[in-house]
Amino acid sequence: MLDEPSGRWLFPDPDEFLEVYEPTFVRTMMRAMDEGRVDAWGDPFVGVAVWLERPVIGKEPPRSQAVSGSPLILSEHAAARVEEFGKLLQRMRRLARPDHHVYLDSIGVLPDHRRRGVATGLLGAGFTWADSRGLPCSLDTLDPDNAAFYRRRGFDVVASEPLAGSDLTFTAMRRWPHT
Repeated sequence: MLDEPSGRWLFPDPDEFLEVYEPTFVRTMMRAMDEGRVDAWGDPFVGVAVWLERPVIGKEPPRSQAVSGSPLILSEHAAARVEEFGKLLQRMRRLARPDHHVYLDSIGVLPDHRRRGVATGLLGAGFTWADSRGLPCSLDTLDPDNAAFYRRRGFDVVASEPLAGSDLTFTAMRRWPHT
């Protein structure tokens, strides 16, 4: 997860990235444990997937207490990028996932454990959960290799858009429920 292109684009300063990433990830994990699902692989953990059940746009419940905390202090440069990225996320959500769905917020496998089926296993657990609810799965990626990986596991590209000021393309993907 630390090598995700969005993080490197949002926070090119490695120190600022680490300062922001940890509390943001902890809040997301807590939110997923309250409103979604967290799957971990291995003992000790070598991979994790964070899933959030998302409502229809406009029907969002108040955020859980799990996401409260101190506000993050960002540099002016990072704040502008975060704002731009947030606008892109909202445009893509309206296009690609306006309905009730399960969102793969993040998935990561330690580098020494990649290409051993860990991510596929983590996805399978999330698919089983989403399928039991009759919900589609959605995700976003800026990495073309990840998009290809997800396509091989049943996701389709729903929308894509270049990320302004970068050579990255934001790709929204969806997997329909299997019943």
